[in-house]
Amino acid sequence: MTDDEFLAAFQACTLTRPQWTHEAHVRMAWLFLTRLPFVTALDRIRTGIRKLNDRIGQPLITHRAPPQHSCKTVRSTGSSGDPNGYHETITVAFARVIASRVRLGEDFAAFRDRNADLFDRTLPALLRHYSKERLWSPEARRWFIEPDVAMLPT
Repeated sequence: MTDDEFLAAFQACTLTRPQWTHEAHVRMAWLFLTRLPFVTALDRIRTGIRKLNDRIGQPLITHRAPPQHSCKTVRSTGSSGDPNGYHETITVAFARVIASRVRLGEDFAAFRDRNADLFDRTLPALLRHYSKERLWSPEARRWFIEPDVAMLPT
């Protein structure tokens, strides 16, 4: 899918569960962040994730801390009670990190090659800023909380 086709499918909620991967989350955020002002992009990211997750049921990728505190596929209700695995802090923090790494004129393939840590489902790009305990806390799922290790990019 081209970037435009992918973004249209995301907005129309026609992506399938197998297509809604961690990389798809990053691609969608990157597309919005390269095309819109940050506040508008973040609103579309949040709204779109929730809407698509609701349409396809529980997503293939959810952000729930298993005992080892790594991200993995789960199919149960998250600790916040959200049956679709939405995690507010991960969403906002990823948007801020992605936005800080955007380069004018760069395509998604080049962005992906340059930012391998963003595509690692164990979330090393966020764990530079958050302790595992804080990132996986029930509060972090429900609303955005600031990091406790290092400041996020602004």
